[in-house]
Amino acid sequence: MTPSDASSEGSTTRTGTLQREDDELSFDALRERLETGDEAAFERIFRRLSEPVFHFVRGMVQDEPLAQDITQDTFAKLWSIRDRMDAVDSLRAYVFQMARNRVYNHQRDQQVHRDNKADLREAHPEVSPPAPDESLDADMLRSLLEQWVGNLPDRQREALTLRRRKDLSHDEIAEVMGVSPNTVNNHIVRAMKALRNRLRDYRPDLLS
Repeated sequence: MTPSDASSEGSTTRTGTLQREDDELSFDALRERLETGDEAAFERIFRRLSEPVFHFVRGMVQDEPLAQDITQDTFAKLWSIRDRMDAVDSLRAYVFQMARNRVYNHQRDQQVHRDNKADLREAHPEVSPPAPDESLDADMLRSLLEQWVGNLPDRQREALTLRRRKDLSHDEIAEVMGVSPNTVNNHIVRAMKALRNRLRDYRPDLLS
């Protein structure tokens, strides 16, 4: 074995060891270590939560670069308030809640911007979408589904987007949204019904 092979093997071993340690450490343990300013704990939290948080934000804002910015800002804020972690019950739910708040802050700012622009010009009439093409393919359907999800009422879109993250329970989703688990379920049911209705309008054969 050459030195480079040994180095490569050692790097792979260290990566595997870190991954096992990440899996073994609970979020409660990581929260406690984060509170003491443990940078390694913060890095582990980032590795475990950054991707699901990004996908949640991406589903809410429908903009990948913006989702990346909000995700980075969320974890930067988490590090800046690390000394307050003793008041946090569920670290995972808390991080998602931080990201959610940033999404809504951005949307509020965007709405103010749109309102200001609307004051300067007359609103254009809304154009009806074109009839669907009979040859609608899978890529187009996925694109339409993302568009329809983006057009759902805020709470329905939020609940559905969080539900698509398999690592969040209904109770954690409820904590993120500040509602009861039953309300979460109601939002998801209504969202799915709305999506089925939209799909029926475009491709009724898919629901037959």
